[in-house]
Amino acid sequence: MEMHVVKPRQWIFGFIFAFIIIWAFSALFGDTVITYTWSPDSGTWIRPPGSIHRHRSEGWATSYFGKLDVQGINDISRIKLPAIAIWGDSHVEAFQVEQQKKMQEVLVGLLKANGIKNITAFGIGQSGDSVADYYFKIPRYEKICSTIIAHYIILTDFNDVFPNQPLVGHASFQANPRYQIVDIKGKPDHLRIRAFLRKWGLDFVWLSAVTVIKDTRLRFSPGPCKVRLKSREVAHDQDPEKAFSFLLRALRNQTTKPIIFVYCPYVPAIDGGKVNFNDQKVNIIHVFARECRRNGIDFIDLTQDFYSCYRETGTFPRGFINTRPSEGHFNGAGHRLIAKAIYRTAYLSPNGVFDDFHTN
Repeated sequence: MEMHVVKPRQWIFGFIFAFIIIWAFSALFGDTVITYTWSPDSGTWIRPPGSIHRHRSEGWATSYFGKLDVQGINDISRIKLPAIAIWGDSHVEAFQVEQQKKMQEVLVGLLKANGIKNITAFGIGQSGDSVADYYFKIPRYEKICSTIIAHYIILTDFNDVFPNQPLVGHASFQANPRYQIVDIKGKPDHLRIRAFLRKWGLDFVWLSAVTVIKDTRLRFSPGPCKVRLKSREVAHDQDPEKAFSFLLRALRNQTTKPIIFVYCPYVPAIDGGKVNFNDQKVNIIHVFARECRRNGIDFIDLTQDFYSCYRETGTFPRGFINTRPSEGHFNGAGHRLIAKAIYRTAYLSPNGVFDDFHTN
């Protein structure tokens, strides 16, 4: 019997054909590589103005960047209306939802629907940022956009307010040898490789490499697998009261504008096949809220709002159709809950200036 021999030419054509298929599908179903450029105005690395990010691994959306890492607005320095600045990490970056569903856009819609058309809002979010980053960014952005009237900080993890945490963003809250906030100006990794792959539409190469390196969980057995909720206990060796007091006092001294923390828990969440309503950080919440009040900063706890969302509608504030329900980033329902909280906690005068704040 004659054996069929595969010629090298067939291997080459097969490889090229497979590569083209993967490249074409990734243009629709893959995430784009995130590229960065240095901004002397914001004092940090930002996404290039005019860049577009396609996100498919969690949720399904496309985000558009203007100047200074702000999505949906071309240039915040040209804003004439009083503006609400919303700060956060990847939860405000919100690659998972379309622009019109992001919390700042929902907030503007709520304001307009209630006859308040002379106030706008924008979000400044970058994955890995913490309160130490906002400490440096707030005064810089106030110089760029002089119409900012209040700063809302979305807090999802208390690692963001404890010292000596693993450095991800551009600044660090340190406790040794003394409490201090340091501007690290960390440089994103592999800038040239990112830019090259993005330019030629080879985003899937980057994403494949990152997946292989970071995701070491392999499972070969068939059948259901019990998945437990990841613990989000905060690891720290510092007195929370002293650490929070230093950080919040320093933050308060950076601006005369109102500062409001909005706490968004990771519950309710599915844990062991049941819906878990127990927030492990409840004691830390009380300490942090008390220190906020002592330092002239407001604190909004959305725990009950998140509970009510699930109990009344059966919808979790987190999770998407292509991810595990209740986990990950805010979905449209989560963004709307936050926007409603910001709207209802501010007394607005006719000329668009915040007169007072309260928490519910």
